[in-house]
Amino acid sequence: MGRWLTRAPVCSVHGAAILLAALGCTTGTGTADSAPDMPTTVESETLPLHPHATPDPPPPPPAGPCDPVEGLEVVSLVPVAGDPDTMIDLDVTLTSPATVAAACVSDSEPDQIFFAESTVTEDAHALRLSGLLPDSAYTCTAAPTCPTRIGPAASTTWVTSPAPEDVQPFTVLVNPLLGMTGAWTLAPHALGLFTDPDYLVIWGPDGRPRWWTLLPAEIRMSVEALYHAEDDVIVWGGGASPEGRIRIVDMWEGELYAWAPEGWEETTFHHDAKRIADGRLLTLEDTQNTTDGDTWEGFRIRIHDPTTGIVDFDFDSQRLVDEGFLEKPATTTDNDPYHANWMDWRETAAGPRLYVSLCYAKQILALDGVTGDLVWQLGRGMGWTVVDPTGDDIGDDALPSCQHGLEVLADDDLLVYDNGLDQASSHAQEWLVDPVARTAQRTWNWTEPGWSQWYLGDIDDLGNGRVLITKAPGPLVEVDRATGLVEYRGEMPIGDTYRAERYEGCDFFTAVKECPDLAARYEEVSALLE
Repeated sequence: MGRWLTRAPVCSVHGAAILLAALGCTTGTGTADSAPDMPTTVESETLPLHPHATPDPPPPPPAGPCDPVEGLEVVSLVPVAGDPDTMIDLDVTLTSPATVAAACVSDSEPDQIFFAESTVTEDAHALRLSGLLPDSAYTCTAAPTCPTRIGPAASTTWVTSPAPEDVQPFTVLVNPLLGMTGAWTLAPHALGLFTDPDYLVIWGPDGRPRWWTLLPAEIRMSVEALYHAEDDVIVWGGGASPEGRIRIVDMWEGELYAWAPEGWEETTFHHDAKRIADGRLLTLEDTQNTTDGDTWEGFRIRIHDPTTGIVDFDFDSQRLVDEGFLEKPATTTDNDPYHANWMDWRETAAGPRLYVSLCYAKQILALDGVTGDLVWQLGRGMGWTVVDPTGDDIGDDALPSCQHGLEVLADDDLLVYDNGLDQASSHAQEWLVDPVARTAQRTWNWTEPGWSQWYLGDIDDLGNGRVLITKAPGPLVEVDRATGLVEYRGEMPIGDTYRAERYEGCDFFTAVKECPDLAARYEEVSALLE
């Protein structure tokens, strides 16, 4: 094609009249008004044959950073088992640096998808997929995401092992209209309270176990285990054993910390352990109390800094005995008159406060979190006015009768799992304590027919008007407080649990089905993984 010239319009009598008019030409021998001297021919240049002809197309835009790159591909995709092998580390090697994504999809349940990605531009990546179903086969794929590759994703297979025989599933019933809260349930588990081995287990919403770790020998399952999303670890302790000293566990790396104070080998850590909001660790221990020549089991609570090992709070129940607030056993055969089984440390409007449950004494204590001074002591025969939600007096026989697994909702406002040691049934309750007015108001109370369990148990606020109750060693129930309806029930035909905790779908694992954010990202890149 000849090159275009910048000239005035060229007129020809062979063109259509409307075209000539548009060009400012006449059909006679005259010339256009705008160019009276314009010749009717072009010298040596070749012009387009038609005035509507188009120029050559512009060159394509430069390639974007995430466009496919010739030769970019996965040259190695190697699965490495975690512990247990429902946790899988996919080692991905590329021919050149790029970001990368990977997914493992169950061969038998295609909605069970586990997804992870690396947003670092490198040629080697380790992607961790977690919470896979046990005893299942998976197809796993990986592909670069920016830039992308030309051709299919790399593929491998993975088969998970069955869960140990001692790790049992739940049979789950869920209200189809309201559903369950969260997705994952963490709890200590054993075939029996005094039966080894004991585990920490995380179950999925369908009741199948997704992760487990074996607890040390001689540990009872009566431990507290809480997940901390801020650093993705589980803090646990208790279990009526020296080996129940508080520990921090990473689900991939294993144990990161185990407290070893002087004399820990001879110390019984009892029922509970927690990491409090400021990062310090709170422990509950057995200790010996004595008076008038008699000795019995009391309790000791310590708070220490895991970085320095410094203990900056140390409370012994001997102090309450000496001050006359706790009585010695009525008989010499009663070696455990208090049975401290739960504690928590909270900042309140009045300063730090330590709450303690004494099951056998049927009391709940509040201590000053700095000095250890007794703030209030709730129990029968201590002069409390006990009222229902409307303010009517219901008598102090309505106060909890051996309690486990409490939860602090607000200042002096407690959820209580009341075993009902001398009552006909167990109850889940909320108590609001006013130490100035000396009133204790039972603001909520729930039970169901046939529920009477004198030992163990737990209650947790789920933040949406519901509570999760561990009717240990029996079922888990999720109850709507306003209606009393059971929205979830998890039964375990064989085996026991103690303090169950419920967590959201994006906690713990990389399960697309349970985590909306993960599902949205997987949808964006899933075509690259085919």
